[in-house]
Amino acid sequence: MDEGQEIKSLKKALNALTFMNQEGHTTVSSLAAAIGVPRTTAFRLLETLASEGYIEKSPHSRYYRLTSQVLRLSSGFQEESHLIEAAAPKLTRLGKEVGWSLSLSTPLASEMVVRLTTNFNTAMVLDRFAVGYRVPILYTTTGLCFLALCSEAERTAVLELARQSKDPRQQLVHDEVRLKAILSRIRERGFSVIEHPEYREGNVGVPLTIDGRVVGGIVMRYIKSAMRLEKMLSYYVPLLKELSHDVQSECEVRLTDHSGRRPAAMRGVLTEPDYREWLDLH
Repeated sequence: MDEGQEIKSLKKALNALTFMNQEGHTTVSSLAAAIGVPRTTAFRLLETLASEGYIEKSPHSRYYRLTSQVLRLSSGFQEESHLIEAAAPKLTRLGKEVGWSLSLSTPLASEMVVRLTTNFNTAMVLDRFAVGYRVPILYTTTGLCFLALCSEAERTAVLELARQSKDPRQQLVHDEVRLKAILSRIRERGFSVIEHPEYREGNVGVPLTIDGRVVGGIVMRYIKSAMRLEKMLSYYVPLLKELSHDVQSECEVRLTDHSGRRPAAMRGVLTEPDYREWLDLH
């Protein structure tokens, strides 16, 4: 942004809140020194923030401290925000490398919602879907990956919603034996493939977990006539798993403040006979 367009007083206030969040409390002199403003400016910043309820001055003291009102500033910044920030550059980088469209989706009720996509950065795509696009959870690889690895309570609730849906793309919910076999295969192999006969594109997806809990998935869309099975198994699936692992690792670092926990190991790759059997299940 051009410096002439910046609101400098707002930047100073944000710097003040950042400093106080790190220190817990401050005095006028300490804040002035920390953010590089005159004492008079620091005093006005603190008094303005106090008048809006974000900080308060301790009685009979020189110290100002944060109030619970600052939590309102982060109410919309949840785990998903960390996930998207961690994934965006990695998804873009791999998308450029492989050429196919990559998307990250997370569950919402009985649907998967596209949160991040490279759809508009490649020519190797037949249909373009923007961020916010929704797909029935049982109709997409990321949805099946989520259902395979989520808790029993989550799976039960989602499938009940899918049963109530009139969308024909949720019809798999009524074939419990087949659905159970598909989810079991995903847990065993670590990825899902769907090639709906009515579309020229196929999808291969991998789950995305944070701290051992599945939060969504990453899918690569490809043109079926241009994809060789051998390359799918030996090249693209491992790349997607590696991408999921990298996103998981960075997101965990962001969320746990460098706790040092090791991400879960990624699963192996299907052989060609396994893959043929997998497609038969679908």
